[in-house]
Amino acid sequence: MNFKRIQWIFFLAFLLFDVIIAGSLLVENRFIVTNNQSNRSSLVLKEMKDDSINYGKLSSAHQNGYYLSGYRSAENGQLDAASSRLHGQEAHFADNTLTSEFNEPFNVNIETPNVRLNELVRNDHQIALGRYYQYNPNLSTKRMIVYTQNVEGRPVMNGDGQIRFRVNSNHEVTGYTQTFLEGVRILRPETTTISQKRAVIWLYKHNQIPNNSRIRWVQLGYSRLLSTNTDNRNVYIPTWVAEIKTKNSGAVDRIPINAFNSTIMKNTTTSVNTEALNRK
Repeated sequence: MNFKRIQWIFFLAFLLFDVIIAGSLLVENRFIVTNNQSNRSSLVLKEMKDDSINYGKLSSAHQNGYYLSGYRSAENGQLDAASSRLHGQEAHFADNTLTSEFNEPFNVNIETPNVRLNELVRNDHQIALGRYYQYNPNLSTKRMIVYTQNVEGRPVMNGDGQIRFRVNSNHEVTGYTQTFLEGVRILRPETTTISQKRAVIWLYKHNQIPNNSRIRWVQLGYSRLLSTNTDNRNVYIPTWVAEIKTKNSGAVDRIPINAFNSTIMKNTTTSVNTEALNRK
């Protein structure tokens, strides 16, 4: 056999060996990093349990989302134009919000209000642009049934794209307010978000979850990040929103966290009327 050929065979054999060893080390290192991250998360979650913080199952799965731009529908915009077809109600549009009172209030089952309201929302003569909205049980209460506009497969979690049905003490829907996010554009390619579990751990590490509290829900949606000077457009990002109830005081807060970089969006943290939430 040719000597150079033998050299090439040995060279290729050693090269293949190096590739196999390098690959196995890479897999092992990834396993160690993933395992360490999992161990740290488990320790933090145990600390939360020790601090009497209750929570349900938290997902470790990463989601995807976009930087979006859009603007709240204004006078002569899509929502205002579509409202001209409404029947059986007194509606008026002001301050980028449609406000309406039904001529005849109607009853809903407070436990499953969407059964009745879905029919209403899908009727263009009852709710303008209703096909863009879905029932959001997390944001709803006994006195306020919330439907959120879906953009790029996620609900709008702030007030720029929601229908809020008012419910009286007799479980009658009397009217609603509605906002609509229009002109939605994707600003950047799809990006991976942090997981639901990571969002909760981040809130705990930054002292946003008090002891003796309960995390009622954690939902991913779009929230306004900032306003621009271009065509009155706003920038929206994927946001994990957590609703937390303190057991001692009964106070309820909804805290949003930037799902791209884990920044807590303190300027949009909201307190919730606990009387309206007594069914949860």
